[in-house]
Amino acid sequence: MNLYPQYSNYTEVYSKNNLLTDKTVMAHGCYLTDEELIKFKNNGSSISHCPNSNISLCSGHLDVRNVMKHKVKLGLGTDIAGGYSISMLDAVRKAIETSKILFMEREKRNKGNKATHNYQEQLKIQTELDDKNETENNEKNVLSTQEAFRLATLGGSEALNIDHITGNFEMNKEFDALLVNLETEDKASELFSHTSKQDMIQKFIYLGKF
Repeated sequence: MNLYPQYSNYTEVYSKNNLLTDKTVMAHGCYLTDEELIKFKNNGSSISHCPNSNISLCSGHLDVRNVMKHKVKLGLGTDIAGGYSISMLDAVRKAIETSKILFMEREKRNKGNKATHNYQEQLKIQTELDDKNETENNEKNVLSTQEAFRLATLGGSEALNIDHITGNFEMNKEFDALLVNLETEDKASELFSHTSKQDMIQKFIYLGKF
C-alpha cells in the first residue's frame, strides 16, 4: 500500500476504481480482512482459491472457513504459474490440507495461550466452555471432502456466474461431468460391498487421477 497511501487496503484500490464487480474473480486472497471480505460479498466478487500455488510459493494460506462464513463466492483454481499441477483433484486435496494446517496452527496458539495465561477463575471457566465447543465442532473447523468437492464444482460455477448454466445436476442445466470407473484393473484402492457412495467419492478424491 506504499504506492497508494490514499487507500486503506488492497481491496479498496480495485473497488474505488470500479474493478471490483460481480464479474471480478480474484486469485488467492490469503490476507483479505473481514472488512475486505464484506466488500467482496456486497460487490458480488469472487475468490479463486489456489492452494497448490500458495504452498509452493510459501505465500500464505486462505482461511476458506472464514470466506464461507462471509458468504463470498469461492471456487478452486490450479494456477500453474505458481503451482505445479493442473489437476483439480490436486487442488481439492491441497484445499483440505490447507484447512487442516490452519486448524493445527489455531490449536497450537490456543494451547500456547493457555500455558502462559494467568488463570483467573472466571476466565478458566470460559476457556473450558470454549474447549468443549471447539471439540464438538472440529469437523466444522476443518474443510470436509464434500465441501472441497463442492468448491471444485458448483463453487467454481458460482465464482464465474455460470451456476445457472452448469455446476451440478439440477434440471435444465448443461451436463458437464466425468464418468469415473473405480473398478478398473489398475484401480488404486479396493471397493467392498458395504462401501458407501460417500466413501467412494472420498477414495477417488485422494487416490484418483485426471
